[in-house]
Amino acid sequence: MAAQPAEKRMPTMAEEVARARELSLGGLFIALGIIIPVSFHAFGGGKLGAVFLPMYLPVLACSMLVSPPIAAAVGLLTPVLSSALTGMPPILPTLPMMVAELVVMATLASLLHRRLRLHSLPSVVVALVAGRIVMALMAWLLVSALPVGVQESLPPVMRTPLAYVAAATVTAVPGLILQIVAVPAVVAIVERRR
Repeated sequence: MAAQPAEKRMPTMAEEVARARELSLGGLFIALGIIIPVSFHAFGGGKLGAVFLPMYLPVLACSMLVSPPIAAAVGLLTPVLSSALTGMPPILPTLPMMVAELVVMATLASLLHRRLRLHSLPSVVVALVAGRIVMALMAWLLVSALPVGVQESLPPVMRTPLAYVAAATVTAVPGLILQIVAVPAVVAIVERRR
């Protein structure tokens, strides 16, 4: 006798509400991930983005409040939509690096905080470190994929991915500190209100 397929369980009303809430939060934080960097660039002449990492803040905060798949989608869509709508980040070389970095950071932060119940502070720190590692790998892949003539036209720091990531990290120290301080605070406020 053939095995009967398992019946698909219908989601409960509470599950549907939770899913709608996550999608709404994702949309809100994507919008913030586009608006906040625009204001930083407007006041800083385009230089404050690399220092304060304003797109990271809404992506990381959202990732602590939603499931890993929604967090990954926010990490993917925020830089892509921002680039399409505002030109920031530029398509090459920054956009592919930011997409990979934010997807990994958001997914990891969500897994650590939501699934493993790790406090938001260590979750943010681990996600930021993982993001820098992904940035180095993406920089290496991008430089390796370019023709030799184009590689030679790059600034010297871009030709050496570790030097590029080190320089970007030193520049971004204020932004990294901002993430470590602000993201757990935002998450605590939202979770308390829930």
